[in-house]
Amino acid sequence: MTWLRGFMEDDRTSLEKVAERGIFAGLIASAVMAVLSMVASVTYQGRGFFTPMYHAAFIIDANTMRAAIAKAGEGEPFYFLRETFLFGMIAYVVLGGSLGCLFSVTARRLRLHGTSALLGGLAYGMAVMVVMSLLVLPRAADLFGAGEPISKMGAEVGWPTFIAQFAVFGLALGCWLFIRPQDIVDQKTRTTADPAIPS
Repeated sequence: MTWLRGFMEDDRTSLEKVAERGIFAGLIASAVMAVLSMVASVTYQGRGFFTPMYHAAFIIDANTMRAAIAKAGEGEPFYFLRETFLFGMIAYVVLGGSLGCLFSVTARRLRLHGTSALLGGLAYGMAVMVVMSLLVLPRAADLFGAGEPISKMGAEVGWPTFIAQFAVFGLALGCWLFIRPQDIVDQKTRTTADPAIPS
């Protein structure tokens, strides 16, 4: 039984490492997504640079997002309120890390690498968008009384931009595995399971 306990501990440790790497990749992917959101908001949308962070924080502060959009309309695109911005940023970080963790474990199970990692990341981003739009955001809006700015976030942001945000998020995760497929493969099985995956 000692060998079995050792095997289970090794497998758990390996899975924990994969999850940790996924969390880190998710943080980076969410940062890329946030930058895209803010650039889109301040340029062709004309809603202000920090508005996406205020939108993410709408469940606790419904006024700052509206104020930022109004200020942007008056020619002040960089209206900044620290507390609301920090809450919105934390929401991006927590969600990004959690989704990155889930992606890494799923990608390990599916043995994604190379082009399949990019396609898998893109598909994952689109799947997350659908689940968020149909289940998570409406539920959060009901729970916190946030209304349509949260329950219909895609329409509020604009569907092309909303889709692009999640596509970029998923592709960023896919790029991580494209560049570092070894991050989700056990060291002991790396050479035997798939010789194409670098050490």
